Amino acid sequence: MSSTRTTGRLERFRDRFRRVATRLATLCASPAGGRLRPTAAGGLLVVLASVAVSLASAPILGDSVRIRWSVGTYYGPEYAPTVLALTAASGLVAAAYLGLRALGTALEGTEAFDRRRGYYELCVLTVLLTLVLGQIAFVTANVL
Repeated sequence: MSSTRTTGRLERFRDRFRRVATRLATLCASPAGGRLRPTAAGGLLVVLASVAVSLASAPILGDSVRIRWSVGTYYGPEYAPTVLALTAASGLVAAAYLGLRALGTALEGTEAFDRRRGYYELCVLTVLLTLVLGQIAFVTANVL
């Protein structure tokens, strides 16, 4: 009986995976790139998420945060003011958003870009989310 359950779960997982892959392929193939494009409203949401992480973690971290973990002798700064570090993290996400949006705007209208706009949007989303995940990892490393 348990092998039947396992097979059923595996089939459901496969079906869900196919549906998600099909939707992603459709999104990437579409010239519009979706409703919440990362170079439009979706990117602003990621930037706001970065600012929210900074604001939520500021009271927890204290006055300074560790910015370098090293083994051995290192003669550079190991700590930075919390406000500066969190502002720099959110500023990096905002700068990446603005730069990638400007690049998308500059490339618009070319036939090759318009055909593959969805892939560009997916890459932009990946870059922005990776930066926010790095910010979350930085905050977590300083809390622990």
